[in-house]
Amino acid sequence: MARSKFSLPLFAPLKKALFCSVFFYVFAPATAFSAPGADSPRCPPQRIEQSARVNYVYDGDTVQLENGRKIRLIGIDTPEVHSRKHSIPADIKAQGHAARDTLQSLLNRSSRRVQLAYGQQAQDHYGRTLAHVFLPDGTNLQAELLARGHAIAFTTPPNERMSDCYRSQEQRARQQQLGIWQLPQYQIRHTQQTLDKLDGFHRLQGQVTEVTQSKSRIRLQLGPQIEVNIYKNDWVNFSLHQLLNLQGKTVRVRGWVKPVKHSSKTADTPPRYRLTLRHRDALTEDVSTK
Repeated sequence: MARSKFSLPLFAPLKKALFCSVFFYVFAPATAFSAPGADSPRCPPQRIEQSARVNYVYDGDTVQLENGRKIRLIGIDTPEVHSRKHSIPADIKAQGHAARDTLQSLLNRSSRRVQLAYGQQAQDHYGRTLAHVFLPDGTNLQAELLARGHAIAFTTPPNERMSDCYRSQEQRARQQQLGIWQLPQYQIRHTQQTLDKLDGFHRLQGQVTEVTQSKSRIRLQLGPQIEVNIYKNDWVNFSLHQLLNLQGKTVRVRGWVKPVKHSSKTADTPPRYRLTLRHRDALTEDVSTK
């Protein structure tokens, strides 16, 4: 995959609060986010808070511990293997099974023993515990899945501690077109073209034709079909100055796209879609090539 000219994620120069903990910390060296050597794990642990044993692997990003607790791997998302709400395309499901099998194989290396580093937000809205998961030898399971093309890197604030390293692993897999990066679903879609049947995760690129701000959100319009929303609670994760000055610029966004239902829609009206961004990692500007 060709490199783009560019591109830095939008960022806000916020000061990080000092965090003190009674947990045992393992401080990573300055080279933790560089390309690993033959004996160096990708994205090694900066701290370990608990040791545990995995009882069951649901899919590529969710496991169950022996005590019954569900762990959702922070910072990545893998393709679905089953859904009660919709059918999953065969190629997506096959990659979901590949992610689950790879995770199971990695866990078997340590007899399913793992070490956990919890996120700043400890649980998601499904009640699952959010954690970075490592093998006892320091292998980062998220980073391994990303490097092999079985997952996307996706930052959900406030759990952003290892996002830079995870994004670098994904980028290398994309450039080598490994795993999911061979599938049409994960390729860049350009908003100057008419888009149809968008649903689920997509990467979109286009020119911002309108920027509006209300008390509750900032809305970016990408052509006639794509509406991008950044809600007030998440403004702290962006540079507002940059967001409000994006009109006329080309941007690339990533996230879960949902169709917008309109009662007045006619056969000649192209469908409209909406996605919500929560972190600057999901938005880059001045992208000129695929």
